[in-house]
Amino acid sequence: MGRLRVAMGEHLRKCPQVITLGVLSQMGDYTEKQLELLRTADIIFYPTARFVDLFATMGKVTFPSVNCYRFRGDRLKQLALLRMLNLPYPRTRIYYGHKQKQKILEDFAFPLIAKIPIGSEAGRGVFFIEDSDKLERYNRKVNPAYIQEHVVSEIELRVVVINYKKVLGSWLRVAGGDYRKNSLHAGAWQAERVPSEAINLAKNLARQGSLSDVTVEMIFDGSQFRVVELIFQCGEMGGGHLGQERLKTIKEMFGGGGL
Repeated sequence: MGRLRVAMGEHLRKCPQVITLGVLSQMGDYTEKQLELLRTADIIFYPTARFVDLFATMGKVTFPSVNCYRFRGDRLKQLALLRMLNLPYPRTRIYYGHKQKQKILEDFAFPLIAKIPIGSEAGRGVFFIEDSDKLERYNRKVNPAYIQEHVVSEIELRVVVINYKKVLGSWLRVAGGDYRKNSLHAGAWQAERVPSEAINLAKNLARQGSLSDVTVEMIFDGSQFRVVELIFQCGEMGGGHLGQERLKTIKEMFGGGGL
């Protein structure tokens, strides 16, 4: 008997191997038949942030995994994970409140990178800070302050790891060595020649963090790859080449038993 795959999000509606229920506002809106499908499913696809913790509590397997939802858009949690896993990333510190923020320039020199710690991802909420005036304006608006060293790199990589095994990758040659100028701003993503070291780093992070669908954004500093950020689509396929390939790869994994 084949695996019972049930989806809440709509992206797999055209896949005959998946029963798609759609996303309703609450569990009480599903019929008893639909609830029984969710109870007995071998895997639940795209459960949404609304329901994923419920299924995790029940011990149900979901795709993406519950950790993808928990870490999405939360740079504070992502930073803590990178530290605990002892993986390379640009030197970063968090500063809470006015008193701690006074120590930023004791730890970092201009230029530096400042980020909005929660609610932004994929290059959004990132600021290039060159002087004290810009730092002061940032500190007035953002708490805690998320401060990161500025690393000069001509290459930005994005490596997608699906179900801990399948890997998609692309790289962007950024203008002036400023990795903040990602695909939202300049350049064209190339889907070839992603180094094996970057792929291994991304797969290692996905496995250790139990992140079943993650895009690992990283840079090469001349000696090693360093993780800049984790991006989670959680049901949004994303645009361009990687978005199309992600959905294609997920569908292909049904036949091979990967999902």
